[in-house]
Amino acid sequence: MSNHRVGLFFSNLFSIIISFLIAYLSRFGWDPSDLAFRHLKDSTVFLYLLLSFLIVFTFYRYNPITARRGILRHFKAAFLTNIFMAIIFSTIVYTTHISDSIPRLFFGTFFSINFSISFSCLFLIHLIKRQYLEHHTKKTIIITDSTSLEKAVYDIQKLNSEDCEIIGVTSLSGQQSGRFYKVKTIDSSINTQSSKSSDLSNKNSALGSIKLKELSLSTLEYAKRHQVDLVIFSVNHIARKKIEHLIEAFSEMGIDSLITIDSFAIETLETKLEDFGTTNVIRLSPRLFTDGELLLKRLMDIAGALVGCFICIIFGLIVAPLIFLEDPGPIIFKQKRVGRNGKYFYIYKFRSMYQDAEAKLQTLKDQNEMQGFMFKMKNDPRITKIGKILRKTSIDELPQFFNVLEGSMSLIGTRPPTVDEYHQYSAHHKRRISIKPGITGLWQVSGRSEITDFEEIVRLDCFYIDHWSIAGDIKILLKTFAAVFTGKGSE
Repeated sequence: MSNHRVGLFFSNLFSIIISFLIAYLSRFGWDPSDLAFRHLKDSTVFLYLLLSFLIVFTFYRYNPITARRGILRHFKAAFLTNIFMAIIFSTIVYTTHISDSIPRLFFGTFFSINFSISFSCLFLIHLIKRQYLEHHTKKTIIITDSTSLEKAVYDIQKLNSEDCEIIGVTSLSGQQSGRFYKVKTIDSSINTQSSKSSDLSNKNSALGSIKLKELSLSTLEYAKRHQVDLVIFSVNHIARKKIEHLIEAFSEMGIDSLITIDSFAIETLETKLEDFGTTNVIRLSPRLFTDGELLLKRLMDIAGALVGCFICIIFGLIVAPLIFLEDPGPIIFKQKRVGRNGKYFYIYKFRSMYQDAEAKLQTLKDQNEMQGFMFKMKNDPRITKIGKILRKTSIDELPQFFNVLEGSMSLIGTRPPTVDEYHQYSAHHKRRISIKPGITGLWQVSGRSEITDFEEIVRLDCFYIDHWSIAGDIKILLKTFAAVFTGKGSE
């Protein structure tokens, strides 16, 4: 059962339970000892309602829980579901001869309330999903052996995977082989439920609305320099070796690949068969995480962020005047960073440097103590006096708990690079940002002031990704607390 159908099932089940209780209490009143609904003779009436719903759910295949459906479609789905339930329920109670025990007022009240609640649930899920998709759309590239790139884009789009935004396409065969095309516009209103004749008309219309712009850089170069969350291989009959090197190259960047065939696997990567819109694909990834693991990590992030935000506000009342008195200006330093798979976001810190620190950086780069793209200097003259204390105690990091709360960062992860650092990355460097960045991580608790080789940082970050677990995160969190209180590694 797809996630859409699961959501539809439980929203209707919730609606039936609440509607039954409201209808019963409004008709017969409240009696704490009435656990068997004796005014309806027995509890079989409720079981018959559930049976009616299960029959409707099994045979009525309409799926309205999608961010692209309008309010009238949700209204129609809730209305038809209740009509079909009422018909089936009436048939059952009359054939079982218990209709005399069900007052008509109860019957009418239940289905009126159930319609209102089921419609409200569907519309609420619609709003929540639409809000979620606005911030969690996956930037996707298609690699195909089709001679028509527009058709390849159309075929993937009509699968109706709502969290997928196709940004580019390239071909593996023909005259277009090796050329990368950026997808400019895509018609998102394709009706895949229409008849064959109208579907052909929709197809021609959709193909005409797909605009491709040829870029001079290759697919791998584009993926290295831009936000790419997913690569889809839409191929039919093609040699295994022809795309294996591409999958491995994307894996080196930490980008997952989906293949729309079921006969492909690479021994060095984890694979998982999953739903993608209305078809099945194989996910190939250097590390796969279950939904339960990700949910538990997010819950831990939220719990920790709430505590951290409170602590941040308390310390902010103390350090804010000190920061402003030494160097008048903003208390919070905001900087553009690169998050998961190249997505930009703004990181927040208590300002520990003078306001012209960014301008002075160019004059200090020859004193960089790091081997690689990161800049670090032991006695950095750009740091204020209060800033040295903030950095020594890691208090300057506290505002990042608000980044964690909003979802752009995690408590534990890899440190997000600056935009300049990111633009210098090689392909294997990008894998360190294939997960959500964190306030602390394995590199930080391994003695960040002693590690001066950027390749060693990348190795530690990739080791963390490959061996991630909730228990490991808790261990890193405890080590972080110890490092903060001892001042180790925070120079």
